[in-house]
Amino acid sequence: MGVSRRNFLKFSGGSIAAVVGAGLLTNGFIDNEVTNAAAESGGPTIAYKHGVCGICEMACAMTGKIENGRLVKLEGKPGDQHAKGSLCAKGNAGINMLYDPDRLKAPMLKTTAGRILGQDPGWKKLTWDDAINRAASEIKKAIDQYGPQSVMWIGTHTGVDFLRAIGSPNDITHQSTCNAVRQLACQLTLDCVNYVPDFDNSKYIMAFGWDQLGKGKNSFARGPIQAKYQNGAKLIVFDPRLSTTASKADEWIPIRPGTDLAVILAMLNVIIAEQRYNAEYIAAYVTGFQELTEEVKKYTPEWAANLSDVPADTIRRIAREFSGGCPALIPIHKREAIQSRPGGFELVRASLALMAITGNIERKGGIMIPRVGGLNYVGPNAQAPDPKVIQRVDGGHMFPLAVKGPLMGPGLYQSVPDMILADQPYPIKVAIVYAQSLQSMPNPQKWAQAFAKLDYLININIYPDDIATMADLVLPEPVYLERYEVSPRQTNARYVQIALAEPMIEPLYDTKEVGEIKHLIAKQLGLDEYLTPVGKSVLDYRISKSGTNLDTALANGGLISGSMDFVPKSLNQLQTESGKIQIYSPKLKEMGYSPLPFFDESWLMHPQNPDEFYMVTSRPPMHRHAKTHNMRWLNEIMPEGYICINSSKAAALGIADGDTIELSTEFGKDQGKAKLTEGIRPDTICILHGFGQKSPFLQLVKNDGMNDGVIMPSWPKEKSIEVKDPTGACLDCQMIVKVRKVG
Repeated sequence: MGVSRRNFLKFSGGSIAAVVGAGLLTNGFIDNEVTNAAAESGGPTIAYKHGVCGICEMACAMTGKIENGRLVKLEGKPGDQHAKGSLCAKGNAGINMLYDPDRLKAPMLKTTAGRILGQDPGWKKLTWDDAINRAASEIKKAIDQYGPQSVMWIGTHTGVDFLRAIGSPNDITHQSTCNAVRQLACQLTLDCVNYVPDFDNSKYIMAFGWDQLGKGKNSFARGPIQAKYQNGAKLIVFDPRLSTTASKADEWIPIRPGTDLAVILAMLNVIIAEQRYNAEYIAAYVTGFQELTEEVKKYTPEWAANLSDVPADTIRRIAREFSGGCPALIPIHKREAIQSRPGGFELVRASLALMAITGNIERKGGIMIPRVGGLNYVGPNAQAPDPKVIQRVDGGHMFPLAVKGPLMGPGLYQSVPDMILADQPYPIKVAIVYAQSLQSMPNPQKWAQAFAKLDYLININIYPDDIATMADLVLPEPVYLERYEVSPRQTNARYVQIALAEPMIEPLYDTKEVGEIKHLIAKQLGLDEYLTPVGKSVLDYRISKSGTNLDTALANGGLISGSMDFVPKSLNQLQTESGKIQIYSPKLKEMGYSPLPFFDESWLMHPQNPDEFYMVTSRPPMHRHAKTHNMRWLNEIMPEGYICINSSKAAALGIADGDTIELSTEFGKDQGKAKLTEGIRPDTICILHGFGQKSPFLQLVKNDGMNDGVIMPSWPKEKSIEVKDPTGACLDCQMIVKVRKVG
């Protein structure tokens, strides 16, 4: 029987963080004797297995109910600090991905000429032996003729060992569009790639563009609400639009896009000038306070008010409230206000400085360094030499903070297509694209041109999406519900915890995991000894530090947890330049960048005409970028994207709710449907991200809305140099958008 949207909502509990039951599928409640008795009496055969959600990086631990060999329900584990007993709408709908009839089912070869976005590639089914031989042959040909640097891996860092084995420096990740700014700022300041907001114990939460309630990330979404209603916390949100988080706030401040940093610097000015800082804490744990004191004198509330449209008195009041002595924090995740415009790196550093001088780092109710550990490192059997060519196709070698070595660091995703098209710094001939979509790429039309220029394009994928239709060779991988996994809690880890997953069912199709695919290609090239081992025995070794193995840990509940007690970490033994919280950075100064957070007014752009707008983007709670849009339950809830525009401003332009409007920039133009709201600044529009698939093989997402990337810039590396950004952030909203009604 099919499941309708109404029934899905009924048993998923609604939209964002659906509570599905009270832990009835978790270990202590499973009565195997009952389920076995049911099977013996002719009833359904029921089994329960442990899993880890693969929709987003939160990786919530869950239990799956398998009835007569078919997965029928997923439920978050109460004992998991991320899931806390529930899954979001996306996590519940993971079953749809597993049983999606449009999934890739076998290796496929493109038989048509050219690489055209959304084309019918005339796929021919291959055996895995044939597919691996073809991939290895094309890679070897490129290496022999143009050198190993002519091969690149686009996706997550999953390809690093393969690239090192062949000698290529080109590990291209999407992180400059995602979390690179946060990672690099946190590493420099705190010796960690992210920090954990302790919402449970906080009394004051101040967010800048942060909208995890609206994006439905379970572990973050529930935090501010619980803090507000169970702990009496005050929630302040600066955002150009009335986001879901802003709608729940005590105060929503519709700030001008790109000026969040100015407001934070002005708050630092107030707190320092009025001596509202924690002097004892600073003396023990902070380096650079005196330099910061001098730097922020020029950033007055009046100066920030002129730029941001936030009244100076409001800036002063909130600065005083934040520094009033109660536990306070500024949550920062990714994108939001930090990746899309210049100054994001400085915004994260300034936020950390604000929390540092008020004593809110490694404090209950403030922020903490993630508690991660308990796993053994697994490396290759032999260490491959470093690549001889260290120049990268993304220009990352020019940004030593972001790319510390040829295969280290996030790099500059957005600069790649220009470099490929120009053969700079050398020709790229083969690309392996893994876990990426054209919807994640700013200015996808330029990326499509770059892909068309390659000699060979290999795509490792679950779905026959836009990139798959362009690829010469498509290699299918299993869905996360079909494989084993060891998943340490990282993103929101308050204590050490590891979640384990086992296949809910045997793989449905002729698929292989990406680790095995790499090994098979490397073996054909005679280089497999340089790849990280894969397989269940490797996972056994990884968790053996906890005195167990995979089967035993799964039998005991699928979670390995350390002490939940909060013990502050030492903040004068960090691996920073000084060993303390690093506000002033000599390293940055040596690289030619500002050693302190700063603001440059030349970064700002302003609409000049009535039809011009700032642009911000968001992700709906029932979708994760482009990967969930073909999942039936979620597609029923939101089948199409839209563009939010202020109602009064829309009326002045003759635009009604639901009208088709055209958005254009110097980089591209596209059309979508208008959604009118008073909950956004009149000078700003907001586009939902992840829509706009062109593939003819995804039956539910044809013509599902505008791809926001079409009008975005894909800036060359020189742009990052121009705006003094050491991270190479994508800056994909650094533009002005023209809007007009179509027809």
